[in-house]
Amino acid sequence: MAVNRFMHPRNIYKQPPDFGTLAKKYTEFASIAKLDVTGKVSIDFKDPHSLRVLTKCLLKSDFNLDVDIPEDRLVPTLPLRLNYILWIEDILKVINEENGIWGLDIGTGACAVYPLLAASKNKWCMVGTETDEASFIKAQENVKRNNLEALITVKKNPSSTVIDHVLSEESEKKFVFSMCNPPFYSSFQELWESRSPARLPPKNGFTGSPQELITEGGELEFCKNFINESKNHKDRVVVYTTMVGHKYNFKELLEYLKSEGIKYTHTEFCQGRVTRWGLAWTYQDYDIYNLVPPRGQPHKKNLPIAYLLPAIPDRPHDVETASNKLKAIMDDLHMTYKVINKRGNNIMLDVTAPTNTWSNQRRKRRLMQRLVAEDAKRSKPEGNAEPTSIHLSSTLESEEEKQDQAGHKNICNPEEMSSINNNINNSDSKTSDNLVVHAMLKILKRDNDIIMEMEFLNGTAGKEGLHQIVQYIKNNWK
Repeated sequence: MAVNRFMHPRNIYKQPPDFGTLAKKYTEFASIAKLDVTGKVSIDFKDPHSLRVLTKCLLKSDFNLDVDIPEDRLVPTLPLRLNYILWIEDILKVINEENGIWGLDIGTGACAVYPLLAASKNKWCMVGTETDEASFIKAQENVKRNNLEALITVKKNPSSTVIDHVLSEESEKKFVFSMCNPPFYSSFQELWESRSPARLPPKNGFTGSPQELITEGGELEFCKNFINESKNHKDRVVVYTTMVGHKYNFKELLEYLKSEGIKYTHTEFCQGRVTRWGLAWTYQDYDIYNLVPPRGQPHKKNLPIAYLLPAIPDRPHDVETASNKLKAIMDDLHMTYKVINKRGNNIMLDVTAPTNTWSNQRRKRRLMQRLVAEDAKRSKPEGNAEPTSIHLSSTLESEEEKQDQAGHKNICNPEEMSSINNNINNSDSKTSDNLVVHAMLKILKRDNDIIMEMEFLNGTAGKEGLHQIVQYIKNNWK
């Protein structure tokens, strides 16, 4: 679903750029533009070269910036970058910091796009840090190319720290804000497996280098390290911020900030088919909890489904036991799960269901109960007659329940049973290529209670599919 309508209200890209005007203005853009029979000008968004040319022309046209984007580096998505800058503007207005602004951009990249936008648009002074040597050199060149050396400094970070190195070097400087677009993934495998097959394919082609996309421990560990390092520099940066690319990481980081007693706020960056999250925290005396800029009509809040897990007889009533039981149930359903975080009495898992297995199980259970009752009834002796032996297994193979519109259950003949089984198998094969449910599962201990919370993220079965999974867990808990 396109989410442009939720873009920041001041974002100039809420209305798509006029490609026809760009083609007339820039020869380089005209070389990649295509004209259809209706006269509409478009480009191939799957082609990295076309994306590079589009971004270069938009930076020049809208911000008077001349930026060289290397072919082997990430092409910045301008609507997203501008959303982030505009959110920083909102924060600075609330904390009444609008003059003499110094900002810190962590991992500025080859384009140094955030410092360039901040300096050209708002005249903010910026320090950009970069660990990769080639990106560091190119970022310096892009700053010099635009004659912005008086406002922008690019620094090489030779360490493995996020901010310790630069803040130690810049010991006399106090920054009003920091910003960061961290690498999203821990490995190439995670990168390729990150997008749910149930989602629409990305509109834009793939760009970026391993240095820009992958970090040890992935996005979650990077951001946690960032937060931990920020505790050592509480007075050096007024408001720390970062972008978060994965919703389950975002949720975990909110819990982490809350558990540490750190004041925070957050927002969504919406553009095209992509949603990212902005996270800000401060150690200063500012109330920023409710600092979320207007986004038109907000998304409906996605509340988790909670279930108080009963104690299992002769087993410890703790989070570990509940976790093992839930994993066993998910194994039975052929669901996959990955532990995202395990801290104290909380466990968080990323859960996916490639096929709908719970509905068929429920039908078989009801059928089994009915057939057991019928088997017992048929086997009951009448008068002096010998009891008739009817094997449940043979009955189950040839009979299946069937409900009419009034809800009455009838016995199917063998032909009808075969047809039902074929329909079930065909249904499963159709959904095997799509993710049916993707959810976040939390197991929490509150006082003496063990609670399960499941939050729907996406999937073809929708929230109803998640409700069915929770009901299946309830039915099979003991």
